[in-house]
Amino acid sequence: MRQNLIKLGSSIKAFRKEQNLTLAALSETTGLTAGLLSRIENFRTIPSLPVLLKIAEALKVTPAELLSGIGETSSPVWTLVRKNERTMVERENNKGFMYEMLLDTESSGGNLQTLILNIEPGALREKVKTDGDQFIFILKGSIVFCLGDEKINLSEGDILFFDGNIEHVPENPGSETAVLLAVYLLKEAK
Repeated sequence: MRQNLIKLGSSIKAFRKEQNLTLAALSETTGLTAGLLSRIENFRTIPSLPVLLKIAEALKVTPAELLSGIGETSSPVWTLVRKNERTMVERENNKGFMYEMLLDTESSGGNLQTLILNIEPGALREKVKTDGDQFIFILKGSIVFCLGDEKINLSEGDILFFDGNIEHVPENPGSETAVLLAVYLLKEAK
């Protein structure tokens, strides 16, 4: 399922950029918030069919064009991802955040997303929301996790579980790269 979500988000972003549209302009045309559109493009939420139709109409493409290549693989009863098969994924405009996709259960009908996130010292990114629950496990180093109005210090071995609809961003004020395991249990956007 995750690979399909990545394909969809990447497809929407590509069509939008091809037409030189900003998220704000697409938001105005669709009546959807720029935040929701960003979460879809950055595969942080699963869009509903009515949302997809609004996006396709605003981008002047067919829903089939947005969904091209999605669902073309069969659904195994188990998943194996070899180390050399993992991929780096790009999310939001950021500096110093490197995401490596470990597991995507989308192809088997799931909604689980598992990534390794490397955060360089002084890394920058805006706060985001994710439609689903999040589990963060600090594998190496320490960070400050901004969750809503709170700042939570996390060190190696610490776990944070929270509702991803709360605006959040990890920060690394230290001098070494921090490494996190991030697990997302995504929900469908209405």
